Amino acid sequence: MQETQRLARDPFLADRFRDGVGGGEGDSFRNFDLARFVDRVGLRSLERLVLSAAIVGGQTRKELTTQAAGVIRTEFDNALLELCQSPPFEYAEFTPAQISKILDNLLGDHPQDPPLLEGSQRQALLTAAQSKLGKEAMIPILQHLYPKLGYLLFI
Repeated sequence: MQETQRLARDPFLADRFRDGVGGGEGDSFRNFDLARFVDRVGLRSLERLVLSAAIVGGQTRKELTTQAAGVIRTEFDNALLELCQSPPFEYAEFTPAQISKILDNLLGDHPQDPPLLEGSQRQALLTAAQSKLGKEAMIPILQHLYPKLGYLLFI
């Protein structure tokens, strides 16, 4: 449980969770239920969002990506509220690199039908990130995401 929380509190470590669950062999991995797992582990909304964002942001099984998209849609509003808290977790703030990773995972060029986030949700995510980091820290992040944002903000 603590290890899953540790992975869910760092967007870079969350990739390990995606790779482990998405690349696992056997019935337990094939029949993995992400929503049930995060409930049983007791993850908060932001932790659920971080793990799920890593799943949709990388290469894995389609059914796992679909489950992660569902968790994101369910937890999105509460996760944004937690993100804006200072610090979002009992012991640590997100670094600009970690927020950039979350944004890249959620706003990246990943084929989703329907789109992962609605336009208002994408804007709310960017606003929350900017309020957390400040305008100056957001400039390089937005420059990195710019090729994706022009298209995404207007869908």
